[in-house]
Amino acid sequence: MQYYDIKKKCDGDLCYDFSNMETLLNKKEVRSALGVGDLDFVSCSSTVYDAMLKDWMRNLEVGIPSLLEDGIKVLVYAGEDDLICNWLGK
Repeated sequence: MQYYDIKKKCDGDLCYDFSNMETLLNKKEVRSALGVGDLDFVSCSSTVYDAMLKDWMRNLEVGIPSLLEDGIKVLVYAGEDDLICNWLGK
């Protein structure tokens, strides 16, 4: 079973081929547009994972209205068949 889509079989180290996304996000013009300089995109970063451990299993919903009021664009992802993002909350 795949963590990102429970209807699919796991294939590869991360159960999904992120190579097209990595190629796109590592293009010089895309990195420039995103303002990340020479920072390379990686599909799975232990640095990001470690930094987000403090947010693990915390309800951050209460902070969303103030972000929107400040004009900050927010993406809320709730994948119906995504095991990692438990949208049902069970």
